[in-house]
Amino acid sequence: MRVALYTRVSTEDQAREGYSLEVQRTYLLQYAKNFGWDVFCSMSGRDVYMDDGYSGGNMDRPALQRLLFDARNKQFDLILVYKQDRLSRRLKDLLGLLEEVDSLGIGYKSATEPFDTTSSAGKMAIQMLGSCAEFERNRLVERVFPGMVVGVKRGHWQGARYAPYGYRYNKEIKKLEIYPEEAKIVKDIFDQYLNGKGTAQIAGHYYHLGVAARQGGRFYGKFISDILHSKVYLGTIVWNRRHYDTKTKTKNGEGKGYRYVNNDPSKIIEVPNAHEPIITQEMHDAAQKLLARNRTNSVVRFKNNVYHLSGVLKCNECGRNYRGLMLTCNHRTKMRRPWYCCSSLGVSYVKCNNKYVKADVINKQVWDIIDTISKNLHVIEELSDVIKLTATEPEQKFIEDLEAKEKDLSKNLEKQKGLYEVFSEDKINIDIYKDRAELLRNEEKRFRQDVKSIQLKILEKRNSVNLVKATQDFLLCLRSNPNTEKMDYLIKTFMRIIFKGIYIQNTEIVKVDINEPWKMCYEEGLKWQKKSETTTKQANPKGSPVRESVYCCAPSDAR
Repeated sequence: MRVALYTRVSTEDQAREGYSLEVQRTYLLQYAKNFGWDVFCSMSGRDVYMDDGYSGGNMDRPALQRLLFDARNKQFDLILVYKQDRLSRRLKDLLGLLEEVDSLGIGYKSATEPFDTTSSAGKMAIQMLGSCAEFERNRLVERVFPGMVVGVKRGHWQGARYAPYGYRYNKEIKKLEIYPEEAKIVKDIFDQYLNGKGTAQIAGHYYHLGVAARQGGRFYGKFISDILHSKVYLGTIVWNRRHYDTKTKTKNGEGKGYRYVNNDPSKIIEVPNAHEPIITQEMHDAAQKLLARNRTNSVVRFKNNVYHLSGVLKCNECGRNYRGLMLTCNHRTKMRRPWYCCSSLGVSYVKCNNKYVKADVINKQVWDIIDTISKNLHVIEELSDVIKLTATEPEQKFIEDLEAKEKDLSKNLEKQKGLYEVFSEDKINIDIYKDRAELLRNEEKRFRQDVKSIQLKILEKRNSVNLVKATQDFLLCLRSNPNTEKMDYLIKTFMRIIFKGIYIQNTEIVKVDINEPWKMCYEEGLKWQKKSETTTKQANPKGSPVRESVYCCAPSDAR
C-alpha cells in the first residue's frame, strides 16, 4: 500500500518537546516500515509532505495543498499523520478534508492515536477529537496574544524571521540589533532623499552599483519608500497595525490568502527606545514632510503603460485627479481602449459631472504643449545665466540666514548655562531665575523652529535645481532620441516634472500649470503662434490657414 506522510509544526509547537519536524518524520517513516508500506511524496528532495511554521488553524499550507492535489490524482492509498491536530485544528476544515479524501477512496490514520476512517465509531471519535483540537487552538490564541502584547511593551521584536532591513534579530535578548553594512545603506537612503532624489532614483542608484538586497534581489521604489516611512529606524516598535481578516479572501474571494486589513488606531502599540536607532528624529521628521509633499503628485501606476498622465491630469470641476481605465469600444470584437475619468466616480459625497476623455485625445493636446516647449528651448539657453543665478543665490542667502540663527541659538544656550551657574552660586533668588530661564527657553524654541524652517527651504531649493536639470535632460532626449522604448520610459518618468497640473473640463484642457523655466518656453511659443496666425490671416484672408505639424518632435507611438 502507498502511504503519504504529513508533518507540520507552528512557531508555538516548535518549542514543545516531541513536536519537532524531525521527530514526526522519523516516527512516521519507522511506522510505515513496520507495516511494510511504500512511502510516496511528490515534493522534490523530500520523503514526507512537510509544512514548517504554519498554523493548523487554516488550510493555506503549501505542503498540505500539494498533498490534496496528489490525493485527487490518486497517487497514494492512505494519509498518515503523527497526531490528529497536525492535519488541522479546526473541526470544519478537518471534516471537509476527511470527507473529500473518503470520497476519493483514500484512508486516513493517526500514528499515535487509535483513529481511522474505516468505521463509524472511528469517524465519531475523530470528530470528537477534532472539536477538542479546535478548542485547544482557540485557548492557545487567547494565551498567546496577551503574551505578545507584554513582550512588545518590553521592547521585544515580534517576528524573528522578518527582521527589518538594517537590523538582525538577537534571539537571546529578543531584540533587534544594528547590522552595520545595511545600517549604512539606510542612512544613505535618508540622506539621498533629503537631498532631493526620489525613491526610484535611489533604487536605481543601488541597482547600477550592483548592491543586492538581503535576499539577493534588487532595490525597488516601494522598498525605499517603506524604509523612509518606517519608525523602526528611530528605535521605535510599531505593532498590531494590521491583521488578517479570515472571513475575506483575496482576489475578490477567489484567492487562497486572506485580506490584510488595518486595525483601529486605538489597538496599535508604539514602544519608543526599544532598540538602538539608525537615524535621528530630525532626519525622520524631515523625510516625512517631503514624503507628504511629494505624495500630492505621486506616480499612479497601472498595469497598462498608456496612462502616462495619471497623477498630473486634474478635474477642473471638483479638483480631484483623473485616473486611467480601459473601456470596451466594440462589444462584438471586445476591443478595449484607454480612457481617463475623474476619480470622484463612485464617491457618493462628490458630485462631479465632468466627462470621460479618451487617452488618445488628451495625449494629442498634451503633446501640442510639449512640442511648443521643445521648439522654444532657445529661451532657456538665452537665460541660462539667470537660471544659474536663481538656483545658487537664494540658497546662499538661506545658508547665511541659517548660520546667523545657529549663532543666536548657541548664544542662547550659553546664556542659559550662565544663568544656571549664577543661580547655583545663590547670587539670584529662585523667582528671578525662573522668570529669566522661561524667557530664554521660549527664545530657544523659536530659534530651533527657525533653524528647521530654513533647513527645509534649502532642501526645497535643491529639489528645484534637480527639477530643472531633470527636465532639461528630458526635453533634450525628447528632441534627439528616436528610440520608442526609451521614450516611453522618459514620458512616464518626467511628465510629472514638466507639469504641476493639467486641468480638464469636458474633454478639453482648460488650464495648464507648468514648472519654471519651461513655462517661459511655453509662453514664448504661444506668442509666436499668435504672430504666425495673424501673419497667415493677412497673407491668406479667404483661404484655410496653414499650420505646421505639432508632432515634429514626438515619436509616432507617443502621438
